[in-house]
Amino acid sequence: MEAPMTTRREREPLQGLSRRGFLGGAAGIAAITALPASATIPARRTSLPSRRSAATTPAVGATVDLASYGDKNYLDAANIFDGFVGLPMATTIQKVYMGHGEFPPHPPLKMTQLAKAGCEFLVSIEPSRTMVPSEQALLAKWLTMMNNSGIPYRVVLYSESNDKAFKTAPEWFAYWSYYAPVVKDAGVVCAYDCGCGFKALPRAAAYFPSNPAPDELWMDFYATSFRGGSRLDTLIGLADAAGIPAGVAEWDWSAGDLIFTPMTLPWWNAYCDYLVTLAAAGKLSLGSIFFNAVAKGGRADVIDSASDPRIPGIHRVAQAF
Repeated sequence: MEAPMTTRREREPLQGLSRRGFLGGAAGIAAITALPASATIPARRTSLPSRRSAATTPAVGATVDLASYGDKNYLDAANIFDGFVGLPMATTIQKVYMGHGEFPPHPPLKMTQLAKAGCEFLVSIEPSRTMVPSEQALLAKWLTMMNNSGIPYRVVLYSESNDKAFKTAPEWFAYWSYYAPVVKDAGVVCAYDCGCGFKALPRAAAYFPSNPAPDELWMDFYATSFRGGSRLDTLIGLADAAGIPAGVAEWDWSAGDLIFTPMTLPWWNAYCDYLVTLAAAGKLSLGSIFFNAVAKGGRADVIDSASDPRIPGIHRVAQAF
């Protein structure tokens, strides 16, 4: 995702998740012969605490937007995805994207609808870049509201800050140091979530914050990035050195500008095998969240049927946890 600094990620913060430009990958998927899904379905895992504490059992989830299935209810859309995949992923944990400076007086509709099914949430927040006490107070008020709602959640402070939002590491560190203590003081997990495109990956390591240290590391890592040469080992090493757990907050076929067009099933399988290796070695103790959404009319990252050829790989990754 190497768009110019002035290009903002597309979002539907409270209604949907159409935030990425997926270019060309759907053609690669359509050309592949469908494969059957695995019949083995692991038990549902919901163990991510909303307060800061040691990680326990990894969670296996999926973020699903309304546009993927033309639905008007997030729980219905989640059930469609889970039915296609044959795993209880989208009703286990999803990632939620709040807009810049957006702290409404109530939980997002997505969270209230899915929480009824026991879903948990990884919420990306973007407090104002104008770092003044009133903005800290606004964040604190929102965190209090969320804590009182009883919905299980944790926070990532500005998802993919290393991609294009912050031009330099010092600029990012100042922002992190201003707002992360507010999240921690509310007793909420405050995580660092970095983009892992092959151009952004060096910045992901350089932007790893330490004042204060994050409670968790989450990584957004797509098959196209894997094919482009991105690997997660250095970032996981930084998390190990900081004594914090790691997980994958977004994974699927493609994200951003595709350098290799189209993606292919052999590369998908190699990518899934890499994630399986990391999971089996205990390197991703937080788990993983699949990304299933439409953006700019593209459906490269949408599971459209139970015969989608990516599903066996999804099963392998899920079972590795």
